[in-house]
Amino acid sequence: MNQTGRMGVGFASGCAAVLTAVVLAGCGGGDGAEPVNLEPTALCNSAGAQPKVVNGASCVSFSSTPVVYLLIARANGEQVACSGTRVSPTHVVTAAHCLEGNPRSVLAALFKTDTSVKGLAAKKWVLHPAYDGSGPPTPNDVAVVTFPAGLPNPTMPILASQAAAPGQAVTFAGWGEPTGLLAVGAANLSEVNEQSLGFKFDGSQSNVCAGDSGGPMYRVLPGGPAMIGVASSGPKSPCGEKATVNSLFTNLQTPSVLEFVRSQAPGAVIL
Repeated sequence: MNQTGRMGVGFASGCAAVLTAVVLAGCGGGDGAEPVNLEPTALCNSAGAQPKVVNGASCVSFSSTPVVYLLIARANGEQVACSGTRVSPTHVVTAAHCLEGNPRSVLAALFKTDTSVKGLAAKKWVLHPAYDGSGPPTPNDVAVVTFPAGLPNPTMPILASQAAAPGQAVTFAGWGEPTGLLAVGAANLSEVNEQSLGFKFDGSQSNVCAGDSGGPMYRVLPGGPAMIGVASSGPKSPCGEKATVNSLFTNLQTPSVLEFVRSQAPGAVIL
């Protein structure tokens, strides 16, 4: 994602040992921070997927993950790829900036078992009424897309009962660069406020890239993953390079944001 808040697909890990498929607790940092597990199978499993290649960080997903690939056609003919999360049978939460400018259409990718893909057209999409696109940081950068039929993906609940805090280990996923495949990363939170959840990529954990906009940040709980944020903005630096600014996710635990999602996706599960 660049500084205007538009991301691409995938994550880059600065922990070179991530490709050795070992548990890298040492990448989690000190100062009381929770350990971060960058082992590829654990990362992919957290999103309901499996590693695409041995020791790889990109994941085979198809319909086994709640993380959805969205293709948006803008009024000027431009096509934009974003990520989203299925929170009810017919609703996907994504970033509001992905849907700026009254798009012509929004499609969700439906992956078949033979690896072919078709698109399911959304019937409507609603941006948070207080989103203004002025960031980053960008307040209320969240939207809900409604589809006429249920997507085959599983759903992910939203976590409201356990407040986010600096030092917590979080996981995030998206269909961004550099591969265009579903990829999963992890880091320790360093910024927590009503507007945003964020961290700074120093090369030791993971970061977002262009195309990951709208993808989930989540906590891995004993019962499975539960979403706490939506990917909003990231550094201008190329994927994998150390950043001087935080990567930011819209804080879904903020009451006004949570209520907006609940109103647009009444079937969403709130933990």
